[in-house]
Amino acid sequence: MTPNQRPYLCALLCSLALFLNACSDLDKTAVSQLLDTRDQAITHRSISEYSTLISSDYHDSKRSKVEVIAQMLSLFDRFERAEMNSYDRQIRKLDNNLVQCEQSYTLKVFADGQWRQIVQREQLILTEEASGWKIISGL
Repeated sequence: MTPNQRPYLCALLCSLALFLNACSDLDKTAVSQLLDTRDQAITHRSISEYSTLISSDYHDSKRSKVEVIAQMLSLFDRFERAEMNSYDRQIRKLDNNLVQCEQSYTLKVFADGQWRQIVQREQLILTEEASGWKIISGL
C-alpha cells in the first residue's frame, strides 16, 4: 500500500464502521417500536395485536406462544383495565438475527374499583423474522 492510498483506506474503514453502526441503530429502533406496540396492545386490551408480536417459535420456561397468549387473555379477564409502560430500555445485539432487551415496566391494573401497580425489570430475547422483529423468549 502506498502512502497515498492510506487516507482512502482509512476513509473506507470509517464509512464501513458508520454503516454498521447505522444498521444497529435501525435494529434498535425497530425493536423499540415493537416493544412500544406491546405496551399499547396491553393498554388497549388487543390480544390480536399482542399475538402478532410473539414468534410462533416462542420458547421459554417450557411455555409456547399459545400459553403466553392464554396468560395475557387471563389478565384481561381478571382486570377491567390495564396500562403498560416500559422504560429504561437497553438493547444489545446477540447475533445477526437475535437481540436482547432489558427494560423496566410498570403494569397498572384496575379491578374492584381500585388500581394496583406492578413494577418489574424483564429480559426479553427477540428474533428477526421475515415479517420483522418478534419476541422469542422472556415473557
